[in-house]
Amino acid sequence: MRKIFTAFLIGGTLLATGAMAEDYMVVPKSSQKFKPGPGNFYSQDLLLNHKNAQANITTRDRSGQAELHTDWEDHIFILEGECTLVLGGTVENPKSTGPGETRGDSAKGGKSFAVHAGDYIYVPVNTPHQMILAAGKSVKYAVVKNHP
Repeated sequence: MRKIFTAFLIGGTLLATGAMAEDYMVVPKSSQKFKPGPGNFYSQDLLLNHKNAQANITTRDRSGQAELHTDWEDHIFILEGECTLVLGGTVENPKSTGPGETRGDSAKGGKSFAVHAGDYIYVPVNTPHQMILAAGKSVKYAVVKNHP
């Protein structure tokens, strides 16, 4: 009986590990292809688009619009460059760009933070945010979006 139980545990572990391995995803830098985003505010490579999460790498060489997501929180990691990130406030001249997505001219009344390579930013659901770039500057960052 002990041998059967041990075989069952080992077999179950191997099956579970095999099933988990199918969910892994590796996207090497060499296969990332950046495409211009709407309005040419940024270029982006979508790494993952799952029902509960998205991941992408984005580059900017000019300021973006203010944005707000009603269903997603953002986890941003600055890879290269620098910018000013405005968090909070209200979106000026808001326009719906899709379900739960709003963009506008600026995040009026938000708090400004200087961000640099190596910095991590958490943006909660329903929080206006905007990246402002100084002339001649650029920023590259990874974003993981998920439903809280």
